[in-house]
Amino acid sequence: MTPFGPYAELRLFLRVVELGTIRAAARELGLEPSSISRRLSALEARLGTKLLERARAHTRPTEAGRRYYERLRALMAEIDALEADVAGEAERPRGLLRVNSTIDFGQLYLAGWLLDFKALHPGLDVELTLAAQRIDLVAAGVDVAIRVGAQPDSALKSRTLARAERVLVAAPAYLARRGVPTAPADLADHDHIFFLSENRHQPLRLTGPDGTRHEIRRRGGVTINAVMSLVDAAKRGFGLHMGPRWALADALDRGEVVEVLPDYRHEPMPMMAVWAPAVFLPARIRAFVDFIADRVRALPGMEA
Repeated sequence: MTPFGPYAELRLFLRVVELGTIRAAARELGLEPSSISRRLSALEARLGTKLLERARAHTRPTEAGRRYYERLRALMAEIDALEADVAGEAERPRGLLRVNSTIDFGQLYLAGWLLDFKALHPGLDVELTLAAQRIDLVAAGVDVAIRVGAQPDSALKSRTLARAERVLVAAPAYLARRGVPTAPADLADHDHIFFLSENRHQPLRLTGPDGTRHEIRRRGGVTINAVMSLVDAAKRGFGLHMGPRWALADALDRGEVVEVLPDYRHEPMPMMAVWAPAVFLPARIRAFVDFIADRVRALPGMEA
């Protein structure tokens, strides 16, 4: 038996298409690739058409397979919604809740919140994965992801939990060595610490007290795609860093970094809960998003 229960072959077909290979589906489900291949061959034989082009490196749907996948995915969503309604899943959190987040935010806050949520719902299983880069929610089988920044995939559903204030900071020792900026133009002469390498080529955008907008070209510096490591680099005096106040609050309180040009505002970044569209939103997702919304807004520098 596969972990899918009823309609196992159909659900196997969906996961193989979503993950891109039979081997990936086998790893996820703890099955032998040959077992999945036999089941898919039986499905093709029953339908009398080839659904998948199979190779070691990838498995792609044929034209018939692509049409079958699109219709079948919608149909299985309807079936899942019906079964969830009958089983009461639409009303109370149950089953497995899979959550994804960035590494730093997940470790600092989300892991604890998820355990608190689990404690309120003992019948619920939870799984948290942390990654520096955004993942494909459908391919990874994730129920909900917590993301910061604009949401480019309009096919996903989302809810803005809060907007994260960003602050420009530096270590007192760095400013004593390099000078304290007194105007936006001064920032171009300083070293900067970046989250992504492409940020090096993007201007720093500030809004002055009078509403005037400023764009400053930057030079690097240090690039590290982990927020708390960036905070450490700033504390150690490697340059200026613009980051979320929730990550910098402790360092600011201890005086390890100070705000630079505090009268200038930086566009806040939305923090969002994101999930794949479905016929119905399971209670485990809806309740978890409601549960963490107040906690997110209570963090330093979060705006409703």
